[in-house]
Amino acid sequence: MKGALALALMVLLPTPLAAQAAASPTAPDAGVVRAADPVRRRLENGLRILVKPVPATEVVAVELLLDISACDEPEGGAGIRELMERCLLRAGAHAATGSPQSLASFGGSLSGSVGLDYVELYALTPADGLEVALEALGAAVRRPQFLPEEVEEERQALTAAVRAAEEDAFQTTYGALRQALYGQHPYGRPTTGERASVAFLSSDEVAGFYASHCGPNAAVLTICGGVSPGRATRAARRVFADWEPCARQVRPPLSVEPIAASGVVAREGPFGQAHMMLGFPAPAVEQADYYPLQVVDSLLAGRSGALLPKALREETGLAYDVSSFYPTLAQTSHLAIYLATEPYRLEEAKAAVLEALRKLSREPVPPDELEGAKRSLVGSYALSSQRMKEQAHALAWYELLGLGAGFEERYLAGVQAVTPADVQAAAQATLGRFVIAVALPAQ
Repeated sequence: MKGALALALMVLLPTPLAAQAAASPTAPDAGVVRAADPVRRRLENGLRILVKPVPATEVVAVELLLDISACDEPEGGAGIRELMERCLLRAGAHAATGSPQSLASFGGSLSGSVGLDYVELYALTPADGLEVALEALGAAVRRPQFLPEEVEEERQALTAAVRAAEEDAFQTTYGALRQALYGQHPYGRPTTGERASVAFLSSDEVAGFYASHCGPNAAVLTICGGVSPGRATRAARRVFADWEPCARQVRPPLSVEPIAASGVVAREGPFGQAHMMLGFPAPAVEQADYYPLQVVDSLLAGRSGALLPKALREETGLAYDVSSFYPTLAQTSHLAIYLATEPYRLEEAKAAVLEALRKLSREPVPPDELEGAKRSLVGSYALSSQRMKEQAHALAWYELLGLGAGFEERYLAGVQAVTPADVQAAAQATLGRFVIAVALPAQ
C-alpha cells in the first residue's frame, strides 16, 4: 500500500461520536407566499399531468419525470438507465430540430438527468413554444427506436463519461462514500454505471428495459410558467394520450443494512489535493428527524458563518472547500460532509469536523443560530422556487414520492417548527456512526 493511502487509513479511522455524546446534556417567513394549487389531470393511460400557471413569466418549463429507480436496474446492469436516457434524448432532440417548427427556433432547449430515484427529461421554452416542447418530449418517450448503431454511439459516450467521473475527485469520493454506506443496495452504485457494467450493454437490453419500465403509468408530466391550464392540458393530451402503458412490475422493498461499525475507505487518483467525505445514514423524506436534520445540514454549512466553514476555513485554513448536503430520497438517505485539503492535514481536518458535530450533540444550538439556519433554508427554498425549471421538477418529484403539492407548505412549516431540543436529539441519533471516504493524490 502506498504511503499516503496507508497514512489516511491509520489516521482517519473514526471514533464513535455516540459514546462521547452519551454523557452530554441533552414563525413562517413573510417573504414566502404559498402558490395556488396546480391543476391536476390523469389520462386514461395513467399519465399524471400537473399544470401550475405563473402569469408573471413568459417562460414555460415542461418536466417529464419517470419513476425508474436505481432499484430497477438489473444485477450487473448499473448505468442502463443513463444509457436509456441518452437514447431517449437523442430521439427527442431529432424531433426538436428536424421539423419546420423546431424547439430551437423558439429559443427552447431539451435536456435530462438521472437520479437515484428517477429518470428526468425536460424542456425549457418561451410560452409560444409549448406545443413544440411537448412534441419533442413525446418523440423521446413514445417513439424511441434504439437503433444498434445509435445505442453504440451513446454507449461509447457514456463510457467516456464514466472514465471522466473516475478522474473527478468529488465524484470519486462521493461514489466511494455511497458504496460504503449502502453496500449491496442499489443506492450504492454509480448512476452512470461502471466500466464493466457499461461495456456490454446492447440495444436489445436497453429496448427491453425501456419496454418494462418506461410508460405513462410510470410518469408524471408537470408544466409550469406562462400558460393556461386549459391550453397546457389540451396540448399534453394530444401528444401523450396514445402513449402505451408499460408492463412494470411492483418494485420489491429493499432494505439498507445498518453500518456494523464506523470505517474508512480510500482511493487514489490524479487529484491535486485530498478530498474527504463523512457520511451518516439519515431518514428518507418526512420520516422522524427529517426536518431537524434539514436544519442540522444548514447549521453545518448552509449559510454564512455556518459551523464547518468557520471552523475549517475561516479560523484555521484547514480546508479549501467545505460543504454538506442531505438529499431527499425515497429510501434511506444520508447526510454528507465534504472538504478538500492537503493530505498531511487530513487528521487535523477530521478532528475539527468531529468537534463541530460533538458540539451539536452536546449543547442546544443558540436561538439566534437556529433562526439563522431556518432563514437560510426557507430563503434558499424561496429562491429556487422563482425558477420555472426547479418548480416543475419539485412538483413532479413530490408527486412521484406520493407527497402531493402540499408538501411545499409542510416543508416550510416543518422547518419552522424545529426546536433546539429537536436539533440536539437528531444529532445524537444520527451523527454517532458513520463512514469516511477519501480520495488522495496518487504517488
